[in-house]
Amino acid sequence: MLSASRPRSRYKWNIDHNLHSQASNTLAEAKALNRPHLTTNCQREFLHECWGLQLKDHGLENELQSYQSYLHHYEESCLYVPISLTDCTHEHFCKAAQQLQKGTRESCEAAIEPLLPPTCQNHEAAKECINFVGKAILLIDVLEWGADETMSDFVIRVIASDSKQEDHYRMPLYFNARTFAKVAGIKILWTRDLLSHLEMGSNDSTLSVFHHANLLQLYEQSSLKSIFPDKFVDETRRTLSLMLPVADKASVKWFGSEQRRLGLDITAGDCRHLRTTQRNIQDFNFWRDRLIITKEAFDTSQPSGLLQFWRDDRNRVQWWTFWIAVTVFLLTLIGVVESALQVYKAYHPSPQRSISPI
Repeated sequence: MLSASRPRSRYKWNIDHNLHSQASNTLAEAKALNRPHLTTNCQREFLHECWGLQLKDHGLENELQSYQSYLHHYEESCLYVPISLTDCTHEHFCKAAQQLQKGTRESCEAAIEPLLPPTCQNHEAAKECINFVGKAILLIDVLEWGADETMSDFVIRVIASDSKQEDHYRMPLYFNARTFAKVAGIKILWTRDLLSHLEMGSNDSTLSVFHHANLLQLYEQSSLKSIFPDKFVDETRRTLSLMLPVADKASVKWFGSEQRRLGLDITAGDCRHLRTTQRNIQDFNFWRDRLIITKEAFDTSQPSGLLQFWRDDRNRVQWWTFWIAVTVFLLTLIGVVESALQVYKAYHPSPQRSISPI
């Protein structure tokens, strides 16, 4: 969570706010000051160097506002830069990110090592740099990335392989994150790791949802999009449309509360509306397997407590049957209590109070 005040930290920015280092400042100093902070101009340069995003001076503050969740994640990550990378500037990390689309992990490490400061030019630092850039900039946990794999091969192996499932059904509007939490009793874990998106936890008690929709937008207009299969980013956005439907008022209100409480990416709730014909499971290729597992967990979940039963209208006939039965039971119980009171009064009449003559 964000704290009420954010102390200004000293980064390695020069007087022109470019992503270059100054010998007098290090990331270790910024980390020691507890919270790194990017100025407005630095944020713009960071997005340009990493993602090729061109932002104009006019309306810059408003443009940057939609990326604040992502930028805060990066600033927060800088608090945990490995010791081997304490002399690295933000420029080093931006350049390293660009290298990750160009070959196997082993070749990426070799290409990144000479780009690091002299004190960091060793194999271990290059390896740590890739791990850090994956989590802090790309929002992908690359710890399992094999030495002989390209980043694209790694992503495909973990999540983006073509599904072989042949299920045919349409996911209803109530199949969304709010219903998971409020009706099915499945806790929503808002994740910053793209590869953890739509993962069910142990005993189907949790569901991870990637909320950085603004990062997906950055991928779509960047050369870094090449690390994913064609149409993967668009399909990921459509899964957010499923989880956070703009046409469901209760879901919109619920996500607004979650966003304010946890500082989530507000643009996650603005993904385009999916029409009924766009909600078929066969329309999802890369995320289909996880959606099927998620749907099975959702369908087999049972509400606990009257409040969840009241909210659970997945089966309208069953919902009406349950509440009619509850109503009949309560009315019957009231009738039995009234009859018992009448019988009791018949055998135990109230004593007549005598009225004394005046």
